[in-house]
Amino acid sequence: MKKKINILFFGLGSIGQRHLRNLKKILPNKTKIFAHRITKHSPLLDNKGNKISGSIEKKFNISNIDNLNFIDKYSINIVFITNPTSLHIKTIIKLKKLKNAYLFIEKPLDASLKNYKKFLKFIKKNKLQVFVGYNMRFHPGYLKLKKIVKERTFFKHINYSIFKCSENIKNNHSYEDYKKSYVSRKDLGGGVCLTNIHEIDLMIDLFGNAQLIKSHSDKLSNLKINVEDFSMSFYKNFLFSKKLISLIILDFFQINKERYIKIVCDKGELYLDLNKNYLKIVKKNKVKIFNFVKEKNLMYMNELNFFLHLFKQGKKVPDQYNEKNAYKSLKLALKIKSQS
Repeated sequence: MKKKINILFFGLGSIGQRHLRNLKKILPNKTKIFAHRITKHSPLLDNKGNKISGSIEKKFNISNIDNLNFIDKYSINIVFITNPTSLHIKTIIKLKKLKNAYLFIEKPLDASLKNYKKFLKFIKKNKLQVFVGYNMRFHPGYLKLKKIVKERTFFKHINYSIFKCSENIKNNHSYEDYKKSYVSRKDLGGGVCLTNIHEIDLMIDLFGNAQLIKSHSDKLSNLKINVEDFSMSFYKNFLFSKKLISLIILDFFQINKERYIKIVCDKGELYLDLNKNYLKIVKKNKVKIFNFVKEKNLMYMNELNFFLHLFKQGKKVPDQYNEKNAYKSLKLALKIKSQS
């Protein structure tokens, strides 16, 4: 695409700046970056998430748009919604003069489904394409695992699966007090169920369906937050017309980070470590290990390249990446969040 690309950002915290850095690597210099910033409390960060001196606006040559009522004069092509979860849909429906643009909404779609129907009408009326960013889907290890599952080369059927994500939110962002982060605040859409919704999304993406059997979410630790920090949920899935059971475990307080997918099959098991970047296949007494590049940013780059390809080709965002799919995972996450 030769024409100039104009991009608007809402939210320039850790994930917003990551996408911004990656865009600068991919897109030509003629790309123009705009932002709508009210508080401007986020500091400039390096690629490791550490606070550094300087201005975000100066570093990335960003122009601020103060009045969204005149957004049409900026000819915006792409909008990145990377502000707190509870503001996602509210932000989008404010852009009344935005037409024929592509939206990149950082997961999840929102913190509630209250304005979902209004949102659907809005994007249809304004002819907007929606992509919801679930970066874990672009992890090289997950892509390998998904290929094995879809091609059914390793097993006849799956008996059960475990999806686990444990971390300590005190260690998430060195530049901010965890108590003030959106993940810790109910009003901003925090809590482990929405923040770590990736596991629900991966389960749906892998098996194509999910029926909640039982769940429990709670506040168990001494973290000074007003949202749930633990969740355990069981699901019934069907793959190749065979029933299997999935377990999802999420928490905000485990000292050692742990993120994995374990699939127990009739002929062995698959174990994907999403932090250490390896996939282990166990079959009888044989073990095969696939190691992947230990570069966290790679999956974000893969995700962004995929999104930009859709934009440059003027293609419709496939249902597995758009608001329809994001609705499924959000609906489940809100359900398990409410069951304590």
